[in-house]
Amino acid sequence: MDSYKKIIFVCSDNTCRGIVAEAILKSLEYPKELEVCSRGTVVLIPEPMNPKAVAILKSHDLSPSKEYSEELTQDDLTEQTLILTMEGAQSAQILKQYPSYFESGVIEISTLRNFVGQEGDIAEVSGSLADYGMFYEHIDLLVKIMLEKMFPKKKNQLKIWRISLFIKFQKH
Repeated sequence: MDSYKKIIFVCSDNTCRGIVAEAILKSLEYPKELEVCSRGTVVLIPEPMNPKAVAILKSHDLSPSKEYSEELTQDDLTEQTLILTMEGAQSAQILKQYPSYFESGVIEISTLRNFVGQEGDIAEVSGSLADYGMFYEHIDLLVKIMLEKMFPKKKNQLKIWRISLFIKFQKH
């Protein structure tokens, strides 16, 4: 699929990883007709955002788009949607839950790392604010590479981000 109308970042509980990716993308230059949101695969009740994730976003002059988590539902699955999960298991769960949407090819799904040419999952973050800061830098690079892949503007920028990603996160 060459063009998307919606991007959904999906993590488990929609209180940290997806929210951070969504906030970063919304802070960048992209076609504003593109709808950007985040959802969770396991949201039994709406939960408040992770306070450390909110603090890291605020330290970068960003804020979450909502106060409480939301679960991915059938209503989110519209034509020309790209779903970017944080883990392969989340992609598998969504494919199993909504197979007909993906068989038709009107919706695509991938892990965020796989979409930008990297392997592996983006693990749930925990620990100190410094750990959340490293996590933020990781997601920031991935989202910028994703954006450049989808809407190329500067020839060498993607290469620079890929090199940075390789250097910073090869050990993780």
